[in-house]
Amino acid sequence: MLNRLKFAFVSLMAAGLIFCFGNVSTAFYEPPATVIVQVTAMGSPIEHAEVSVGDNSDSTGHNGNRVFQVDKGSYTVSVADSHGNTDSREVRVSPGEIIQITFDLGAAGRPASGSH
Repeated sequence: MLNRLKFAFVSLMAAGLIFCFGNVSTAFYEPPATVIVQVTAMGSPIEHAEVSVGDNSDSTGHNGNRVFQVDKGSYTVSVADSHGNTDSREVRVSPGEIIQITFDLGAAGRPASGSH
């Protein structure tokens, strides 16, 4: 009878330890934050603008957007278009947060058209 109790006790302890250690890896997981950067000029999207969030950089698509996945923290978000117009902002993101930052470069972001 004593051996059965010892076996039951050890089995429950082992199951408890497996459960605890199985949850340890997920207890410290923090999902990345999502930073959506939109670049426009006078309300129209700017394609091929260079965008960076911290050390991550890429160019915008035809819709003027670029999406970045980053860890929690503070970042400098900056943009530069093909005409040399630039802008930047500081942001702070939390785990799992989704934020959108819109840079409107105004008339400076659109090339002049026509002749004078």
